[in-house]
Amino acid sequence: MKLLRTFLGLGVVATTIALTATPASADHDYYPGPGDFADCPAKPSGAQSWTCYASTALDGGFTLGSKKGVRVLLDKTLRITVAEGKLADGTTVVKLGGITDDRLKVTTVVPGTSIILSVLPEVTVQVQAVKLMDPGSRTAIGIKLRLVNAFLGANCTIGTDAAPVVLRPHTDLALPWLFWLTPGVKLWASERQYALPASTGCGSLPLLGGVDSYLGLPSAAGNGTADLVWAVREKTF
Repeated sequence: MKLLRTFLGLGVVATTIALTATPASADHDYYPGPGDFADCPAKPSGAQSWTCYASTALDGGFTLGSKKGVRVLLDKTLRITVAEGKLADGTTVVKLGGITDDRLKVTTVVPGTSIILSVLPEVTVQVQAVKLMDPGSRTAIGIKLRLVNAFLGANCTIGTDAAPVVLRPHTDLALPWLFWLTPGVKLWASERQYALPASTGCGSLPLLGGVDSYLGLPSAAGNGTADLVWAVREKTF
């Protein structure tokens, strides 16, 4: 199926995520509709084919730092839209349509304490489409994680605009799926090799000390794990 081949390696990023020690348990509500394709980029002049892929994250999360009890969970759905086609000379063209999310801040309690902390992602680089039709390729996406707490200051982040955290998820399983009788693909993706830098601009948490010592930062590639579930639909123009 073309949809399965094309989506292999699509980058993953959480939209609004909360710091917790409990794994995700169920897909977020997703109702397919015309709005899924609202961000499809326009067909380039001279393109002989043009297919838009709307990929909605349903569930999942990833560990934050080398202390594996701290896990970041996807709290709301998000959608990544990308389109691909061929020009008359056979050149493949790929364009990012957009990344849409609810951008809601979620406040949570740090495990084992009464301290409120929120984690918000900021996309810092566009999805890098690399041979999307090649099942062996991976698409990278960069994010900056902003930690929100009165004790941490206004500019506490993991990753920066210039040096974001980079995720390159690998597709583990993709199956034809019906979402409320609408055909698509349900896809499970994982990442086991991302690295996390030391935090930047952060104060200290009461009783817990610095963010880096509490979370285990910096964290080398191979210490973290990420797992997300996607609903994927396609539309040809």
